[in-house]
Amino acid sequence: MKTKKEYSERKLIKALKNNMEKAKNYLNDDEKMEKLFRDFEEKLALIPKVGTRASDIAVMCSMIRAYIKKQYTEVQVSTILLAVAALIYVVNPMDLIPDYVPGVGLIDDAAAIGLVLQMIHMDLNKYKKWQEENGKR
Repeated sequence: MKTKKEYSERKLIKALKNNMEKAKNYLNDDEKMEKLFRDFEEKLALIPKVGTRASDIAVMCSMIRAYIKKQYTEVQVSTILLAVAALIYVVNPMDLIPDYVPGVGLIDDAAAIGLVLQMIHMDLNKYKKWQEENGKR
């Protein structure tokens, strides 16, 4: 029998996978991508407990931007797509738990970001190292 956490994580992964095709479209449209970054930053201010992961979130966004500008390409496109899919998930007000549900509407957003950060942790560390070696930090 699946635990509630495993069930929720499976639903989050499914939702993120559904955003992967959208993520490809975003990567090919600079204006769309910049709007997504702005919307994501606004939404972050509302999500509880983000402060503990804020630096990783900033690194993730920086890595996406560097990838788009072809400054940093030493990462699999699947990692970038997963990161963009997470941004799309967070920005979407009608995800697994709609944002308007008082008290819990943003919890799934925090869980989605936390899950993706965990999944791409090694890539983020490689990117941080690349930043330091190339004077980007």
